[in-house]
Amino acid sequence: MKKLIWKNIAQTLAAIGFLLIVWFVAYRAVGNQELIPPLSDSLKEMGGLLTNGDLWASLGMSLLRAIGAFAVSFVLAVCFAVSAYLYPAIGTFLAPIISVLRSMPVLAVLLILLSFLGQASAPIAVAFLSLFPMLYAGILAALSGVDKHLIEMSRVCGTPLFRKITAIYLPLSAPYVLKESAAALSFSLKLIVSAEVLSFTATSLGGMMQEAKIYGEIPQLFALVGLSFFVGLILETVVTLFATAVEKRVK
Repeated sequence: MKKLIWKNIAQTLAAIGFLLIVWFVAYRAVGNQELIPPLSDSLKEMGGLLTNGDLWASLGMSLLRAIGAFAVSFVLAVCFAVSAYLYPAIGTFLAPIISVLRSMPVLAVLLILLSFLGQASAPIAVAFLSLFPMLYAGILAALSGVDKHLIEMSRVCGTPLFRKITAIYLPLSAPYVLKESAAALSFSLKLIVSAEVLSFTATSLGGMMQEAKIYGEIPQLFALVGLSFFVGLILETVVTLFATAVEKRVK
């Protein structure tokens, strides 16, 4: 477990280092601080933001929206995926719906949702429209990979359906599902922040980004984007480590 943690840390630092190099090269190539600010300016802005109470309130609200959208999507995806796996007719019925949701231009739909749900709730709905089909497909694929011999043994032994779900299907598919969930949770934050930017949601990371853009605070804008990236990276790393621990426990 410790080796895995250090490996993840090393990979994360390598990715951050690569992005910083790309930033420096882009800054030197463009040569316009109004478009791409120097790294030092954005780091100063980030340091200042971390002492700003408004940032923490906005970050908290964006995280709540991201986690809420993910939680609703995950629970519904588990319920529908298990139903579709156990009863193929349900899967057949859901297939075209999932295809429509996957192909839907969710950020364009945001403009419609804003009229009905408002600036605070519309980003959650947008995130759900992307997360649910992704999680549903991943969970269904994980269930399909469960050992058929165990399923046959449970059938021969007359194991009740609820017991099969809680003792075989969900535990054995959990490691893969959790790894998918790590990426989905990080993706949820990205979707929420993007939707907040377009809807100019008050008390949100996206709203702060839009405000920084309007007032020409480019270093602050880059600092907020960097902060969003780090938070998403932390969320994904924590869930991935948890998924690995669960996988070892299952094995």
